[in-house]
Amino acid sequence: MHNQKIKIVFFISLIFVSFACNDEPTAVGDALIPNTDRIELKKIDSYNNSFNQSFSTFQKDSLFFGASNRVLLGSYKNLSIDMLLGFGILFPDSLKESINKNEVVLKSSWIEMRPNYWIGDKSHLEFSVKEINQNWSSSNFNQDTLNAVKASLGDDILIKDSYSFSDSLIKFSIDEQVVNKWVKQVAENTFALNNGLYFTPVSKTGIVGFQAIARFISSSFVTLNMVLEKPGVYVDTIKAVQSKDLHIVNKTEPEKNENSLILQSSSSIRGKLWFDVSSVPTDVVLNKATLSLYIDEQHTFQGKPKTDSVVVSFFENKNQNLVKKEFGISVLFNKDNTYSGDIRQFVQRWINGENNEGMEIKLSDEDRSANTIAFFKSDYQVDSLRPRLTIFYTTVKEK
Repeated sequence: MHNQKIKIVFFISLIFVSFACNDEPTAVGDALIPNTDRIELKKIDSYNNSFNQSFSTFQKDSLFFGASNRVLLGSYKNLSIDMLLGFGILFPDSLKESINKNEVVLKSSWIEMRPNYWIGDKSHLEFSVKEINQNWSSSNFNQDTLNAVKASLGDDILIKDSYSFSDSLIKFSIDEQVVNKWVKQVAENTFALNNGLYFTPVSKTGIVGFQAIARFISSSFVTLNMVLEKPGVYVDTIKAVQSKDLHIVNKTEPEKNENSLILQSSSSIRGKLWFDVSSVPTDVVLNKATLSLYIDEQHTFQGKPKTDSVVVSFFENKNQNLVKKEFGISVLFNKDNTYSGDIRQFVQRWINGENNEGMEIKLSDEDRSANTIAFFKSDYQVDSLRPRLTIFYTTVKEK
């Protein structure tokens, strides 16, 4: 009996040795190999693999500036931007009572604006200021509203001798009759709202930006300062910040060139970019898909702050400029003269069967700057500076 057990153990051992001596794994051995040993990382690069591609620009119908966190004013290259500001003036009841009794007078007033953006000549900005005598709202402003506002404007009320300018502060006064009228309106009616001021650029060498009310940082708002005096009793300074704001963009076509395409904030010029990804296997999972756009410095004009990122959206219909919002966005960040980022979510959808209509490319600050960025075209003579798509994916090695 003991000899039979030895023979059985020896026979089983021979079976395992025979499996171990095979050069290729058998069905049993194959099952024991970890899957990670079969995974292979592959790369497809539009630069080396010559993907077909196209890059063009289009004009967005219109941009809504009413929710922008910056208001702009000035004129630079192909852009001229007007600005509208209304002020929220509040007085305590005791002060209103004294104003209504003519016991308090407006001694002086001035406006302070703190720039938080600039493009062009930083040492010079001229503009006119006119009172708006037409009600308006930034939330539903349209061409009819603009026409009515412009028709209501009077003469320039900027007191030029009062104007001072520095990198951090623009200060000036307007006709005190206008401010006095606003003061009395508020004293007579707590809910009285002025229609504010309309600013038009006179100089053509730069555009400046100021904080809009959408950002909620009160220390940087445009302020109307009013010194009110009750003779022999007190002198007090009341500050009123903007209660509504908006900028209006007037534009012409930007200058074109042979090497690059122009994307421009404020003028709503965006890009359409398409790659043929049919050479990517359809049964793979992407690890990463990096899109890189290269800047043509010669035709790029950026202010401070610069545009730090570019937003990429998935086109549902490129002919109608419709993006598929439910697919989200991807963001390309600027480093070393290149905007790049991962668009894997889009490429994966294309290779999974979604219709490839390409991507919309827009500047992330198009409602709050006047920056112009030129990107080299898809047919630029230097291949390495064309838009580039680099795809990484994993496959399982064949057995």
